[in-house]
Amino acid sequence: MRNLLSAIVTVLLGVTHVQAFAQTHQVAFSSEILPIIQEKFAPLLARETGLSLDSWDGLMSGSDYGEVVIPYDPKGSLLIRLATELSDADSLTSVTSDISDTDLMTVQSWIEHGAPNDDGHIAFAEAEHLLYVCIQGEAKVAVIDMDTNVVIRTIDLQALGFTADARPHHVAVEPDGSAFYVSLIGDDRVLKFDDNLELIGQMPFERPGMLVVSPTDSLLFVGRSMKAVNPPQRIGVVDRTMMSSDELDVFFPRPHALAIDPSGSYVYVGSLAENRIAIVDHEAGVPELQSIEGNTHTLVQFAVSPDGQTMVVGGQLTGQFFFFDISNPATPTLDETIQVGMAPWHPVFSPDGEFAWFGNKMGNRATVVDVSDRRIVGTVEGLSEPHGAAISPDGKTVYISNNNLNGAYSGQYQWRDNTPVGAIAVIDSETREITKMLEVGHNPTGLGTR
Repeated sequence: MRNLLSAIVTVLLGVTHVQAFAQTHQVAFSSEILPIIQEKFAPLLARETGLSLDSWDGLMSGSDYGEVVIPYDPKGSLLIRLATELSDADSLTSVTSDISDTDLMTVQSWIEHGAPNDDGHIAFAEAEHLLYVCIQGEAKVAVIDMDTNVVIRTIDLQALGFTADARPHHVAVEPDGSAFYVSLIGDDRVLKFDDNLELIGQMPFERPGMLVVSPTDSLLFVGRSMKAVNPPQRIGVVDRTMMSSDELDVFFPRPHALAIDPSGSYVYVGSLAENRIAIVDHEAGVPELQSIEGNTHTLVQFAVSPDGQTMVVGGQLTGQFFFFDISNPATPTLDETIQVGMAPWHPVFSPDGEFAWFGNKMGNRATVVDVSDRRIVGTVEGLSEPHGAAISPDGKTVYISNNNLNGAYSGQYQWRDNTPVGAIAVIDSETREITKMLEVGHNPTGLGTR
């Protein structure tokens, strides 16, 4: 008993020492953190090919598989997860015993304070090209730097007072990147964050789904979630400066797909339940309805080409992909339909408008369509329930989120909770090959960029 009490006291003193150390001392990475990582954590990182442990820059750049440390997020950082959350079935657990509680707490505290270098610099503080990822199964939003393709920050919604079932679903970003908006299906909220990832506004909204920012005024439009059984037949019209909203009738059930023309005059809304589209002049407040022939398609999401001439949308149930001529935005004209396979989900255009990319949700692949020729020109295999899609500003990299709820993607490690890990597929748009699978957490869904 005396030995047990002694051990408890030793651990408590160690924790107290580390906490006091973090509060009163600027940690010198090269002399106080790096030796611990090189001596104690290195064996855990054996599978992370391409990772350099010679310097702060090498560590923060990550490996061929992605980041190892996420500033301010010790719990989400692979370095700490490997030391604390590995399943006993993973062979790497044999080396975790070499890491003392004091060493673990020291490294955790360093990450919690931003994982700075010797000069106090925080990695990726100047990152410009950001991708926001909704992690629906963990009530988090991950931020990816599209120049380095690593996760650089995490927003924990529970730490901000939202529930574990908040279910962040989609993201829309201000054109200048100064703020972004997140829909929460579970908490019936739309949130506004600034570019420092600070929550600066929120508003109630029943089962929010897709979001779109007007390019010409201060409005944000909000659709309804696919998870909503019988939501109002209305979309939200939000003053995004004040975060106050009105609702506008579209007169059909389950309004989900959402887009806006480049002039900001017309909002397009698609129904999950009926083959109908609403063309909404939001200033007049009266939608025009347009029907599409055939069996129920279940229109998931729109995308508008960079030149504003073409709009596309996929039908989940029929596997059809629709091309609309919106050169006259008030009267979209369906001018072609092609078959693209199972459940075409969220499309995204390349910056030059030449290609449209999307995941085939039930086909576990991504598809590339030539917009001019109206034909499939490529596919990317190896995905697992692909959901959202985004593309880098230079068009060189395509990102597709993988829900992976069925566990088809096994991941790098076996974790104690045995929950299937979701991932962001990083795809070279020229070779159409997956270059990385960024494992971001359980059930990543919507993606958003500027």
